[in-house]
Amino acid sequence: MEIDFLPSALRDEIISGHLRDHLPQLGLKEIKPRIWIDDSQPPVRRLFELQLLKGAGIKACWGFSLDFVPHISGGKMRWHRSDKAAMLDVIVDPKKLLQATYIHGRGQLVSDLRRMLPEAAAKAKECWERGRSYQGMLDIIRETHERHTNCFDYRNYTQMPLAFALLSAKTGALETAVQELDHYITTHSLDDDQAFKLRKLGRDYAGI
Repeated sequence: MEIDFLPSALRDEIISGHLRDHLPQLGLKEIKPRIWIDDSQPPVRRLFELQLLKGAGIKACWGFSLDFVPHISGGKMRWHRSDKAAMLDVIVDPKKLLQATYIHGRGQLVSDLRRMLPEAAAKAKECWERGRSYQGMLDIIRETHERHTNCFDYRNYTQMPLAFALLSAKTGALETAVQELDHYITTHSLDDDQAFKLRKLGRDYAGI
């Protein structure tokens, strides 16, 4: 097939038009190219992303951005509590979902999006329904972990273990939260100050 590599602006314009056919009716709005969000029920934000891959591929993933889950950047604990800063803490990144490409021109991209997006939007809607509660989000994380349904291993998604730990604390499972936080702290070689802050969050969320 002939290579016809689309410029990024044209690629994103085409993608945006197709996402508008599926996501506004689910309550989401576009905040960045390929990223849509629903911020109507803080501290939980529903998030849908089309991510670019090596080789000009495009995949869909979705889930939840949680205002009460921090991220570690530059060795420091930071927050993503705005629409523009939102990131996927609970992420569904299905490895069996169809993907798209923008290396073979507009026609191929449009064809791929028409095949991919209806299924992706339907599965995202199902995920968001299941994740209406903290326990529901925990179940989603456990399922992707135990069934290996995501593209990568559970711990390859930096935010998932943090989300699992702090959701566990919020649902009263402090022992699980502590074990998961300890593993995260060790794996990421956090200093004593950052480790203390994370563990304190877990205790605070558990009401202890």
